[in-house]
Amino acid sequence: MSSTKTPFYYGGVAEENYFCNRVEEIEVVKKDINNGLNILIYAPRRFGKTSLVLKALKELNNRYIFIDLMGITDEIEFINAYFNAISISLETTTEKTVRYFKKVLKIRPNINITFDMEGSPSYSLSFTKNEKGKVLEEIMNIPFEHAKHSKEKPIVVLDEFQEVSKLNLEEKLRSLIQLHGNKVSYIFLGSKKSIMQKLFFNKNSAFYKSVKHLPIKGIASSEWSSFIKKGFKNNGKKINDEFIKIILSISKGFPYYTQQIAYELYNSCEPASAVDDIKMKETLRSVLDREEDLFLQEWENLSINQRKALKLIITANGENLYEGKIMDQFNMNSSILKKAVEGLVNKDVIDKSGKRYYMQDPMFEYYLHERLL
Repeated sequence: MSSTKTPFYYGGVAEENYFCNRVEEIEVVKKDINNGLNILIYAPRRFGKTSLVLKALKELNNRYIFIDLMGITDEIEFINAYFNAISISLETTTEKTVRYFKKVLKIRPNINITFDMEGSPSYSLSFTKNEKGKVLEEIMNIPFEHAKHSKEKPIVVLDEFQEVSKLNLEEKLRSLIQLHGNKVSYIFLGSKKSIMQKLFFNKNSAFYKSVKHLPIKGIASSEWSSFIKKGFKNNGKKINDEFIKIILSISKGFPYYTQQIAYELYNSCEPASAVDDIKMKETLRSVLDREEDLFLQEWENLSINQRKALKLIITANGENLYEGKIMDQFNMNSSILKKAVEGLVNKDVIDKSGKRYYMQDPMFEYYLHERLL
């Protein structure tokens, strides 16, 4: 095995040389932020939307506040996550941070500071239940107040925003954000398309017509091909086009999966060696082994009819699902299939493009092909 640092990366935010393309989308994000727009970006998990936004913000060199809503279970946790994100964005000493909040906050909650093993601080607040609504309002207004008294335009990134629907905070957040006008830019990121559409495109939703929707597509195969080939070549290894095509046929251009396969494949090669059939097969088997527990859990969360429908969709390549011959093959009728398909859409397992259904997670599809079909 080579000890050279791998040119590929997955499992977190891709930065610097690990980032592939997205030039056009980055420029659009930067322009919209400068114009004070609020932006909505939703795409399946592992599609690279967080990396895209953070790269755009780094190029702008603006102060930003980043909150990941995944795992937040109630309003108090949300308030503390927001407060901690603001505190971290100040990039100053803990003493100055505490003095700042004591100066700007009208309420007087206790400010708590804890430190991790590396000495990095984490901030939270102590307050009564009766103060909860007022504390939420004050914390969310801090970026706005900062913008009014400085030349900076704060940017708030709310990642996995679909989770807000479980917290019953839509109305409160919308009413506060609406007051901030173009002084603060908000970026809403989400991985559950069905929920994000209800939040932003439903006429009865608090966030209806409140954002610019920025669709992001998969990175072009030609861009990935150049990126992968360069990563191998610059580090004294070689990969032929046929193997790159195999990677992209499986990953469908998803940044996480493309980088994951390339990373494992690169590490399987000795210095000055090339990818071959054996290394390709071993790498794909290894990747599936690592993802298997997650995919089995997803499979087990589906009803029997949803599993049948998923097999049917894969077998039919997502087209002409309701033909008698294909339904007979899986012992389904049109009403049962229709209900199962709707369930899969609502669970964000599948989506539709034109008349064709497809699985949102390409590696899950590959796993089903290889191990369950």
